[in-house]
Amino acid sequence: MSLASSSDHVSQLLQQTIVDRSLLPGDRVGTEAELALQLNVGRPAVREAVRLLVRANVLRAARGPGGGVFVARSPDHGLARTVSEAIDGMLATGSASVSELIEMRALLEVPLAGLAAERATAETIKTLWRSIEEAEREADDEGVQRETDVRFHRAIGQATGNRVTYALSAWSSEVLQPRLKDLIAPAIVEAVARDQHREIATAIEARNPALAERAMRVHLRYLTDLLETVGAVEPRSTGSTPDLEPR
Repeated sequence: MSLASSSDHVSQLLQQTIVDRSLLPGDRVGTEAELALQLNVGRPAVREAVRLLVRANVLRAARGPGGGVFVARSPDHGLARTVSEAIDGMLATGSASVSELIEMRALLEVPLAGLAAERATAETIKTLWRSIEEAEREADDEGVQRETDVRFHRAIGQATGNRVTYALSAWSSEVLQPRLKDLIAPAIVEAVARDQHREIATAIEARNPALAERAMRVHLRYLTDLLETVGAVEPRSTGSTPDLEPR
């Protein structure tokens, strides 16, 4: 077995170890020597597997007294961080555009809103309403508007109960939303955005997936229109990007 294939196998064993031992971020997994003995594999394979999982934001390694291998994030949060870093890098290098990310956001968040309407817990619904109420109370505080906006959209992703889906969509709040807010700041009417959030939350609370999806489409279309208004993106031509409205 090659080092690459053996390190892939060991990385799976390490992730299973984290699950089996119910380890949390910050918990110590062991040293390379300890892990090689526990897993009955060679240290080179452990070293390479640890390197792969450090790069995937799941583990961190520390040298010196008290050092070793530690849990950095749960596997789903590690995946979310990795995807966010990759997309952030694509934006920084110009290999992806804000327009492309907005298009992808619509493809993800519209069905997520519908799924949230089916699965949201009472606590998640409270989180949605609390974010709206806080934004309303601090209507003149731009920082609060941004923070509550991120909290609202994250809650919808978490409401689905699908950790993989949430991990793959978390980049929207971590990477896209801050840039989007900067771009549309001259044109956005926060009261309108809050009203749209209310429509989404109302549909989710009513357990109406179709209405939740429609409300999310309206909200994202509003943000896209604002980008066109401020000249941050070119107006969409027929056939260039998919319409957010159902046909």
